[in-house]
Formats: sequence, structure tokens, C-alpha cells
Amino acid sequence: MIPEHAPQITVPERFRKFLVTDDFDRYGLTPGQPTAMPQYLQVELTDLCNLACAGCLRAVHESSGGHLPLGAFVALLDQLPDLGHVSFVGGGEALIVRDFAAYVKACTDRSVFTSTNTNGLLVRRRLQPVLDAGLDLIAISVDGADDATLGRMRSGLRLTQLSTALREAVALTEGRETGLSAAVTLSAANLEQFPAIVDFVADHGLGRVSVESLHHWGEDKSLNTESLFALPTDDVVPHLEAGLTRAEEHDLQLSIFDYSRLASPAAASAVCPWPWDASYLTKDGDVTPCCVHMESSPGNVLGNIHQTPMAEIWTAPPYRSLRDSFLQGPAWSSCEGCVYRMEFGRV
Repeated sequence: MIPEHAPQITVPERFRKFLVTDDFDRYGLTPGQPTAMPQYLQVELTDLCNLACAGCLRAVHESSGGHLPLGAFVALLDQLPDLGHVSFVGGGEALIVRDFAAYVKACTDRSVFTSTNTNGLLVRRRLQPVLDAGLDLIAISVDGADDATLGRMRSGLRLTQLSTALREAVALTEGRETGLSAAVTLSAANLEQFPAIVDFVADHGLGRVSVESLHHWGEDKSLNTESLFALPTDDVVPHLEAGLTRAEEHDLQLSIFDYSRLASPAAASAVCPWPWDASYLTKDGDVTPCCVHMESSPGNVLGNIHQTPMAEIWTAPPYRSLRDSFLQGPAWSSCEGCVYRMEFGRV
């Protein structure tokens, strides 16, 4: 994944304020010490989506339909009194679920922070009640600054549609405590546009940006060939730093992984942050290790909330074995070469 003999990267001091060193620091975690219960859940309400984006598993795997029942979700919340954050992100578009607001309100009533990512197409028609229910953070994907690039990255989405979504979101969140962010996924296909993407975000009145690299899904590693970690560092770093310069000029609150890792062989064996405080939940109730495992399979399911309480799943042998795999080896085959692990794991 990391090219051999990659030149060492030194991040200029002025850009260090944008860096996330790793998720252990970000969330106060310690390798080898899982929390008593999950503190963070990423929840797939549905696998239905109105797009089939190039970087998403929906581009190659069809949706099966349906969604996670509200009653099952509420029962899960009641099992996790110390849960801190639910992110409604999965292999589908959460705003498609007509009673999405009810899921958010169930969290709000229990003082659980909520967030979601969206492609923006349903912001005008569906976001208002979700905000009224207490959504804490909404991130809109911004992966191109012209129609050709955006359309390639986002299944034909046009810049005018994205522009409308951003302006609507700014208007709808004005005067609320809900945070609004742009979520940027960079790859070989749009890296050169990173500075223009930052300008586009700032021009639409957003003050927050999160940046990650494209990554694979489960055992399918094909997307990794387009990730930032597969490209020559001399090609990647100038575009990243041009974008960070724009963020500095716009006074944006931007977060990006420590990109000096692009040249670090140690990144490939980083300890994954997910199994120590977080789980991913599919619409069918399957618990998998993380967002890279959005589709459950016999090799990655740690339990099912319809059959087993989450507390038992969290402490059962499959989860303990997963955690041990990062400290003692060998890692799961689906975790080998994981770009998210390289970005945010503990080196």
C-alpha cells in the first residue's frame, strides 16, 4: 500500500493544528483497555440510497431494502445507558427513512449525541423534522468542485444540486445548536481539486471540514488502489498542503489525518481504534467491527442485537479475539491494508 522508499514527510508547524494524531488521542482510548460498553455506535438505518457513488459499496452491491426497526433501536439504547454518540451512517442514505426523526429523538431524550452524513439530495424535503428532533451534527459530502469530478465521485450528482443542498442546510441550521460540516473523501480521482473543494465549502458558508482518504469495504480491497496511501507522496502532499493553505485563509475548522503517515511503513500495522469503544450496526441488527465492515458476512459478524444483548456481544469471545488480533496478531484479512487504520490507528 505505502510505496517503497517513500520520502519522509515533515508536516509544517502551521498545519499541525489541522491534524488528528490518532483516534486513541482523539477519544481518550488506550489499546488493550476496551470501555465497559460501547461509547459510539455507527448505525445503518437503511441500505437504500438515491445514489450509487464510486467510493461506496452501493456502487457494486445492490440494496436489499428495509430498515432497522425503531423498537429494536430504542431497546438497544436502553441497554447502553452510558452511550455517548450515535452516528446514523451506513450503506444507505438515512434521510430516506421517513421516521428518521423518531430515531434521533430517542437519542436526544437520553442525552446521546447524534450525527449523520448525507449526499444532500433530501436536505430540503427531509432535514427539518430531524433537526427539530435534536440532531447534533450533519455532514454533507463534498467530493468535487466541478460537474465532471463531482459526477464521477457522486454518481452523477451535479454541482448545482450540491450547491443548493449546502445553502439549504446553512439556512435550516441557522440559529440552532446543530453543527454543519463538509465531509471530504480524497482519492486519486479528486485530489487535485482539494484546494477548490475547500474554496467551494467556504463560499457556501460552512465553517467545518473533515478530510479522509478513500478506503476499501471488507474483503474487497479494489478501492485501495485509488487511496492516498497508494499514490506517490510527492504527488499527494503538495495538493494536501495547498488545500490546507486555503483552509487557513478561510479560517476553517478542518480536521485531517496526520499525513506524514503516507510515508510511514509502521502505519500498515497500526492498532485499530474501533474495537475499544465502538461498533457498527447493520439494518438487520448485525454487529460488525467498524464502518469498513458495512456489509455483514460470516467472517465479520460479532453478534446480532435481535438475538443477544449488546453487553454480551461486547464482552464475548469473538470481540475479545478481534481485539487480541491487533495486539498479538494476526489481524483479520479484511483489516490488512485498511486505510482507515493507517489514518487513525495507533502507530
